[in-house]
Order: sequence, then structure tokens, then C-alpha cells
Amino acid sequence: MKFFSTVALSTVFAGLASAVDLRLYTAINCDSSFGWRQCGNLPAGRCCSAPDVPAAAMSLSSLSGVADFSGWGNQGCAAPLALRSSSGGCVSGAFAFFSGNWRSNSRIASLATTSDEDCVEPDTFGFVDESGKEHTGKITAANKGAVEAALKKGDVAALKTEAAAA
Repeated sequence: MKFFSTVALSTVFAGLASAVDLRLYTAINCDSSFGWRQCGNLPAGRCCSAPDVPAAAMSLSSLSGVADFSGWGNQGCAAPLALRSSSGGCVSGAFAFFSGNWRSNSRIASLATTSDEDCVEPDTFGFVDESGKEHTGKITAANKGAVEAALKKGDVAALKTEAAAA
């Protein structure tokens, strides 16, 4: 009987996501050739806030255990709501947005953050080059300004330089 309880609980918890990678794309339809930013290992309810470069689309690395995800028109996951989805793949916003979060199936009742102290900024950037290869780099204090400037302009050459240096 104890074995059954342990197996049953393991099965239930295996389906619940504890963290996902949330990507904010600068182009609609998650066109990676213009670049993206990512909050890696983002827990449910935590806000990913990208203060300087608006996003046009969002995706999650996995939908296992995800009830829904949202894109918000202001920093700190504050209204207006630009997108909400529970389906997989890329979701474009109704308008440009600056932050996003997700809710797990186990905590659907609430978890939209309302203060910047619950927010994190993207920790990774990336793009897809002309050959279709994805490149990524870490966002650091030293390269943050250059990465944001490149994303604002859609300057893939500058993103390549930053990714090579990261």
C-alpha cells in the first residue's frame, strides 16, 4: 500500500512544471532571426520583465503542467494584458508588451505578480543566423546595454558579436 501511494504521488508531481524557459521575441510569430530574450528556469507566477525592448511574441520551453501564460503591456506583469494562451508554440501579442509570466496547473487560482520585486530580467539572448543555426549568449552587466541596443535595431551582426564574446 505504501508503494502505491509513493508511485501515485510521483506520477501526479511529474506532470507539474516547476520552472520553464520563457522567451520574449522582438518579432511577431517568434521570428528568431531578429533576436529574442529569455528568462531561464522561471518558476510559476514569477514575472519576466524586459524593461527596455518591447516584445511582439512569446513562447515557453514546455507546456507540461502549465495552465496558461500571459504577456503584459507594462513592466512587472501589470495591465494591460497583451496575450494569454494555454496552447503550445508561439503566441503573438495584440500589441507590444514588456513582461510575461505563467501559471501552473497546481496553482491556477492566482499568481500574477504585482510588484517589481517579484520580477526577474532576461538572463539569455539569442537569434537564428542565415543558415538556420541558433546562437545563444548570457546577458551580463557588461553586455546588457549592447544586447538591448542590438535587439532594438534588429542588429543580428551585433548579436553575433555579443554571443561570440559571451
